Amino acid sequence: MEYRFSQDPPITEEAALAEAAAMGFHALAYDYVDVDEPLHWHEFDSVTWVIEGTGAFADEHGTVTTVTSGCRLQAPAGWLHRALAGGQGRIVVSTNLPGHEWTMPINKDPADRPADLHGR
Repeated sequence: MEYRFSQDPPITEEAALAEAAAMGFHALAYDYVDVDEPLHWHEFDSVTWVIEGTGAFADEHGTVTTVTSGCRLQAPAGWLHRALAGGQGRIVVSTNLPGHEWTMPINKDPADRPADLHGR
């Protein structure tokens, strides 16, 4: 399952929210403190921008990517990943599904990933 990661010039929260809206995505901005999460997936496509701060995530293969202001991550539904402890900052997360349509838990167990999301 492929995701796209880029280190772009810093972006403002307002610009990231506007870009998400232009894509037809539903967005929210929030402050985060990274913790070591278990490997998981989401039921929605997403685009995330790091507005300020630092952090890191690992994909299903254990590849660790460090994020800083200006990073952009585009990920398909079903992508296996986990946040890693050690960073804090502000991000804008946008999804192709509005929040009221998300099922719980948001972070889903890899064992529960439907076959149609493998290899997306």
